Amino acid sequence: MEAYEKGSYLYHEGRRAEAIVFFNKAISSNPNNAQAYFYKARALNRIGKKEKAIFCYERSIILKPDFKRAYYNKGHVLKEMRKREEAIACYDKVLGLDPSSTRAFYAKGNCLSEMGKKEEAIDCYDRAISLDPNDAWTFTDKGRALAKMGRYEEAIDCHNKAISLNPNFMNVYDNKGRALVAMGRNEEAVGCFDLAIGIAPNDAELYNNKGFTFNKMKKSQEAIDCCNKALSLDPNHSKAYFNKGNALKEMKKYKEAVESYDKSLCLDPYYADTYFEKGNVLKSMGKETEALSCYETARNLNPNLKDVISG
Repeated sequence: MEAYEKGSYLYHEGRRAEAIVFFNKAISSNPNNAQAYFYKARALNRIGKKEKAIFCYERSIILKPDFKRAYYNKGHVLKEMRKREEAIACYDKVLGLDPSSTRAFYAKGNCLSEMGKKEEAIDCYDRAISLDPNDAWTFTDKGRALAKMGRYEEAIDCHNKAISLNPNFMNVYDNKGRALVAMGRNEEAVGCFDLAIGIAPNDAELYNNKGFTFNKMKKSQEAIDCCNKALSLDPNHSKAYFNKGNALKEMKKYKEAVESYDKSLCLDPYYADTYFEKGNVLKSMGKETEALSCYETARNLNPNLKDVISG
């Protein structure tokens, strides 16, 4: 078996570090082997060596300038590194070579959405949908972008379309649930989170989202039960401690609420809302000085809380 073939076999077996050794041998034997650089890049990315992966993708592109997969995969790594403008440039290269690349339009849409350019993102999702109207991921990510813009009814329509294409798609029930919460349709949202949990019963985020929704419904004990379940699955889930603290606050269990907020802050010390809610509890406990300190920290982390705090 030649070095490249051996490396490819090891890569697909999940033995990435060993695969790299053989890709290096293949490159040493033939420095113009674009495929060897390409798969070496994939292996490097899988073991977390993203900068080296980028270098290898670039080498493969130099050797094969029309290498669409190399441009696409390079874009994917750059997106993971939060270098979204550079990632978009890679996806545009793919589209220049293949204007019908659904994956490139979809990936570009995700980058634009993460950059806050929702309208441009939706345009990309629509282009992807026009090329492949049967991809559930594109519909649900378009729905997420629409929800961020406050266009909830359209978002729900997209999520429903995704469900019709893939009824066992956990993410779409979660995304639909979030949109329903934003619309105040909390009972329906709980139903969506339950459907998602039925598909992925060990996903802590789903229980946290359900707990958040129960808090909206003033069902504090149910919220606590959900948050505890989330924490049993992921003890480092800061938002679950935050939401549990909110439920305990609603039940006037102030000491326990402060303890929950403190656990949340240990995990995420930069979330302004936790300091703000902890301040509210301390104020209810008559601890004005400590409350003011929490409010001040919250204000420093998020100046948009200023008016709320001042009021």
